[in-house]
Amino acid sequence: MYKPILLSLLLIAPAFGQTMYKCPNAAGVVNFQQMPCTPQGGGETIHIKTSPTGTGAGLSDAAKAYLEERDKARQQAVSATSPSRSGEVEKECMDMKRRIMQLEEREARGIHTWSKHGYEESHYRKQEYETLCGAW
Repeated sequence: MYKPILLSLLLIAPAFGQTMYKCPNAAGVVNFQQMPCTPQGGGETIHIKTSPTGTGAGLSDAAKAYLEERDKARQQAVSATSPSRSGEVEKECMDMKRRIMQLEEREARGIHTWSKHGYEESHYRKQEYETLCGAW
């Protein structure tokens, strides 16, 4: 019952780069351990390689180049979505915001205006504003 747990713990240990020993017993069960099987050093020696560390460690040069290109493209896409808006778009955003605020004031007084989509017009206009101008 404990052997699978012990084996899994021993398989985790190779991440540190160690020498392991494969020790079969008289019943034919194989145990893996960090110490030699006998004081004289019996058992099969297994050298475990350390696992690569760091960003992209263990990847081929082609894979690293692909990941770098993908990161550059992602950064360019982010910078392209938030450039300074032109004066016309900025003015339109301000006009839309002003209109939304007027509609909300009317709704607060109990005067409701419904859009053709079944929402209160202020709700519909906020969706348009977020599409054109970004977050409210």
